[in-house]
Order: sequence, then structure tokens, then C-alpha cells
Amino acid sequence: MLNKRILRRVSSENVTLYELSGGFLVLTVLMPLYLWLFPAPSLLPGWSDLGWLLILAWACTVLAFNLSMSALQKISAFTVNLTYNLEPVYGILLAFVLFREDKYLSTGFYVGFLLILLSIVLQMMRLKKKQLKTT
Repeated sequence: MLNKRILRRVSSENVTLYELSGGFLVLTVLMPLYLWLFPAPSLLPGWSDLGWLLILAWACTVLAFNLSMSALQKISAFTVNLTYNLEPVYGILLAFVLFREDKYLSTGFYVGFLLILLSIVLQMMRLKKKQLKTT
């Protein structure tokens, strides 16, 4: 919700730059404490690992965060949060399709899944009703 307010004044690219740079700086400051608690044999990744880290950092972090900030300018914060919270459901559905993992789930999962779907339907109905009132 705070990002939604900030995006009224600042571009999504600047918000992405500030937030991800702030996270980088905080993690950099905390790195000595982490290394003291969990010593590592090597700090630098190999060349192939570095390449994959860069690809994942740009594609899965910077690009994804910037796209979510751009989406937040057009849709509500609730809808964006609902989408984030559905990520585990997407993963579970992929496990159903790819690995036939549905046989290990209890009725509690299906009840939870139906509650999530109900919240999505109710949110869409609320948005449609709000849209009809404004027209």
C-alpha cells in the first residue's frame, strides 16, 4: 500500500532502484555478521555460478519487481497482494500437472484452495461493482 502511494509521485523505475539498492546496502552491512555466524569456505562464486546469478538477479528480481511496480500503478494494492499470495498455489498446480503430486494432499488443502478462489471471485465482483458505479 505504501508503494502505491509512492508511485503517485515517483516513477516505477526509481522506486525499483531505491528499494533494491536499499536492500543491497542492508545485506552488505549485515554480511560480516552472517559470515561470523555461518562461516563459508569461499565468498566468491565460480564463473558459471556468477553468470546464473546475474541472469536470475536481472530476470527474476529486477525485471519482475519493476513489472510489479508498473502494474501497481494501474491496479489496486489488494489485487497485487492477492497475486503474490497465489504464487504457492501456482507451484502446487504445476506439481499436480508435472509430477502428479495431488495424491498426497488432504481435504484441508482443497478447502483452503476454495477459500482462495472465493476471495478472488469476491474481489473481482467488488471491482466490477465499483467500476459500474463510476460509469
